[in-house]
Amino acid sequence: MTQPLRFSVIIPTLNRPEAIEQLVHQFLEQEYSDFEVVIVDQSDAVNHSLESLATLDQRVKYFHTTARGTCRSRNLGISKATGDIFLFVDDDSELVDRRLLSIHAENYTDTTIAGLGGRVDDKNERLNKESSGLVCWVAPDGRVYPNATGHERRVINAPRGGHMSYRASVVRAVGGFDEQFVGNAMREETDFSLRVVEAGNTIMFEPRATVIHLGLSSGGSRQLDRRQWYEDFFANELYFLLKHFSRQYLPLFYWRKLRAILSCMFYYGYGRPAWIRTPWLGFAAARRRYQALRDRK
Repeated sequence: MTQPLRFSVIIPTLNRPEAIEQLVHQFLEQEYSDFEVVIVDQSDAVNHSLESLATLDQRVKYFHTTARGTCRSRNLGISKATGDIFLFVDDDSELVDRRLLSIHAENYTDTTIAGLGGRVDDKNERLNKESSGLVCWVAPDGRVYPNATGHERRVINAPRGGHMSYRASVVRAVGGFDEQFVGNAMREETDFSLRVVEAGNTIMFEPRATVIHLGLSSGGSRQLDRRQWYEDFFANELYFLLKHFSRQYLPLFYWRKLRAILSCMFYYGYGRPAWIRTPWLGFAAARRRYQALRDRK
């Protein structure tokens, strides 16, 4: 008889104490019994409520770290997790079904499935508008379609980072998350999923597994310094393209980023020299990171 799969729910969190506490308690109410919740807290202060809960409930593991970064936190969670399946969710998520883990587990009875992307309903209206188009897909030219509200179970290559699960063996085989995605960590989860697919694995979209993304206006991986946020944004976007796609798409990439480039330089930066330089500093950083990656290989 097949042994039940053990789930490790890995949740990085940053300065969202109420949201993360609510989410942890929702997981503790899941009908699926074999799981642990691994919280990696990058907040300014230790969350004593969760620390106490971890003492009382062996299903909860709480770690506070001063090293910030979404990828760093996920990798730390991976190193502490003991499950067969790793489920990654954002700290500003809300569960709508006590069967969430059970639905994920049902899919993994198919041994050909390496990962699963679940449905994500955004409460933030702006995010809903930005998520139109194909479901959890990356096109050959590098364009990412983050919509995760489809109704059909299908093969995908880019699940939303706020609701995705993978076999632990697959996560470790591809080396976890690339910590060269910094700041807002834009594209880190898509880079990860493409590496899983490039290794010959299959990821499915499961619309029955649903979480609500609250899209809170504070906390999370946000960089409060807007200029630095833009520099990280441009660096992460170009680094992602260089890692996975043909150089022939570079002109198209810069065309697509033109609005963001102009917004950075003139809307937010008012034409000030530091802001004029920001996109190009980001692009230069991406090229250095990519060259360092190639040198390591």
